[in-house]
Amino acid sequence: MTTEIAWEPALDPAPFERTPPHDPVAEMSVLGACLLSSEACRAVLDFLNPAAFYERRHEDIFNGIGRMHATGQPIDPITLAKHLADSGDLARVGGPGYIHQLARAVPTAANGEYYAEIVEDRYLRRELIKLGTSVVTMGYATDDDTYDLVERAVAMARELRDRGQATDDLPTEDLLDFVQHEDNYDWIVPGLLERGDRLILTASEGGGKSTLLRQIAVCLAAGIHPFDPATYTDPVRVLVLDCENGEPASRRKYRPLLNAAERAKRGLRRGQFHIECRPAGVDLTRPADRAWVMRRVERLMPDVLIVGPVYRLHAGNPNDEELARKVSVVIDEARATAGCAVLMEAHSPHGGPVGPRSLRPLGSSLWMRWPEFGFGLRPVEDEKSAANEPGARGRRVVPWRGMRDERDWPQFVKQGQSWPWESYRPVDADQFTGYSATGAIW
Repeated sequence: MTTEIAWEPALDPAPFERTPPHDPVAEMSVLGACLLSSEACRAVLDFLNPAAFYERRHEDIFNGIGRMHATGQPIDPITLAKHLADSGDLARVGGPGYIHQLARAVPTAANGEYYAEIVEDRYLRRELIKLGTSVVTMGYATDDDTYDLVERAVAMARELRDRGQATDDLPTEDLLDFVQHEDNYDWIVPGLLERGDRLILTASEGGGKSTLLRQIAVCLAAGIHPFDPATYTDPVRVLVLDCENGEPASRRKYRPLLNAAERAKRGLRRGQFHIECRPAGVDLTRPADRAWVMRRVERLMPDVLIVGPVYRLHAGNPNDEELARKVSVVIDEARATAGCAVLMEAHSPHGGPVGPRSLRPLGSSLWMRWPEFGFGLRPVEDEKSAANEPGARGRRVVPWRGMRDERDWPQFVKQGQSWPWESYRPVDADQFTGYSATGAIW
């Protein structure tokens, strides 16, 4: 006799039996970052809700850090352990040994905000699960109007979406009030470069863009107008992260520029100019390289950051928009952290059979949209002036994107006497507009 057994599909485990989303390593790392870096601590406390921690002891430790920060107490493993002992919480969170373990667990304190974002992400996912459970319960209810339930579910979803963001939302302003605010420029070089500016300089290979950026860097650190050596400015702090040239080559390039500053009686003071060469390039889509850049920016807090060239800032396809976006996010974070101007260089594409070579940055089109200012160096039409001869090498300084503000960049530069590049006025320049059809020096 054959017994037939009815087949039934296996049921999935109940969702409530699954472990809610959380990341204990990220929770430990964000707490460790707070113990090792006062800057990371401030940023994390401004961003993260204590309820975001999955482990209760991590929430208690974070609350202790918050109380200490609010009263201006120094925060490190020893002082935090004492604070938690005084409040009766130390034994519950794992004792002084666990506090010291947190400090050892963090890979780098510079990534504190990134760890906090992971903790916040997992918290929002847990809250989303709770929201879904509540919506399911509401759907089975029979004593409320269906449309009211739908509206309530939408309101709950909006509240979750905006949780923690409302305090950052300022009320919109009437245009008539908006235009009444006084605009104050924060100049590095009056009329030329302001803190917060983003600029990309392009040219063909060997077109002089790297030399011009080095000249600008040394002049800014020495307090000299880059295109008018007779005009002095306030010296500013400059950080150069050279991701293309090795140290010997860079030293040979900078020595003549330092000598030029000395001849101008504007020699650099120690501490005004810092440089680090990384000829292998960096990949700012990787956390380790992002942290490498941010540690230097946070330590030196430059007024001007020069980093690049663009094609050496990630290891992927140079035309990939998403990779370029990730790089730009890191550069913008550095700019916001230091309140600095950012100058970068990029190769321009190879020319086609018709017309002059394009000066737009090679690679992703994001680099055309991202900066406030984009200039390219193009040889002038007059062949004698454009030749690589002493006193020649005339170049047009061509904006390849519309400027978002007025700046007094020169229209023409040529090989200089004291400096590699100097501005000039062509012999056939229009007396009112400065336009020249040839760029002729003589």
